[in-house]
Amino acid sequence: MNQLKSFAIVVTLALFLVNHSSYGQELPEKIVNENAQFWVSTNNVFRIANRWAILNDIHIRRNNFLADPNFYFLRVGGQYYLNANLRLATGYAHLWLTPTGDWDNFLNEDRIYQQLSISKRYEKMNALFRIRLEQRFFNNVENGQSLNDDFFVNRIRFLVSAGLPFKQNGPTELILANETHLNFGKDVVFNTFNQNRLTVGIKHKINKSWKVDCGYMMVYQQLAAGNVYNLNHTLRLFFYGSFDFRKNKKLPFNEVRHGDE
Repeated sequence: MNQLKSFAIVVTLALFLVNHSSYGQELPEKIVNENAQFWVSTNNVFRIANRWAILNDIHIRRNNFLADPNFYFLRVGGQYYLNANLRLATGYAHLWLTPTGDWDNFLNEDRIYQQLSISKRYEKMNALFRIRLEQRFFNNVENGQSLNDDFFVNRIRFLVSAGLPFKQNGPTELILANETHLNFGKDVVFNTFNQNRLTVGIKHKINKSWKVDCGYMMVYQQLAAGNVYNLNHTLRLFFYGSFDFRKNKKLPFNEVRHGDE
């Protein structure tokens, strides 16, 4: 009984100290900024051997739908095929983020990435799962001037997407995708959760080399401050190019690619 009383006293004291320490402190208000965006990209795979391919993405995203620039993004890499459904890739990317205000300097981000992607074609669904690790190096800009305070953030991304053909082996499918981004590292304080991207769209095969993916993407992003979020309603128009430079073109080259970035 004495032990029970002692435990109750300790718990009561701990709760008092927690409440007392936060008493009078005003918690920061949650701020959510909504915006309409337009995102266009070309995502290309150049198959150069049975085991190897070159990757190249070019992206442009704009705010207020088409009115204002948001970012320009370039990514290159190499991809290795463990088998037809399992792929490893690594590469480099650079992002030019348009600053807010009246100055012209961009916030620059250099990015190194590694990824594992697994895909599978079923009778009524094409599925894709991808894990991507990113090492991101930022250079901040304030009042149009570089602060020379480069900092480093790790990020891991989990993508799950499914393509549901309207007709078996048909050229058009419904796309459902979700990707979650998580930050980690010593410079990450308030936003381990980085963002979530939910996509619904239609993908259509234009010809042997090109497919187009058009749809809606909802991006919910937590900024470094911790209490500030962006909710971006995005119309996306992604083009997927597949180009086969192998000598033996009899081997199939028809990767599952959708909901990607």
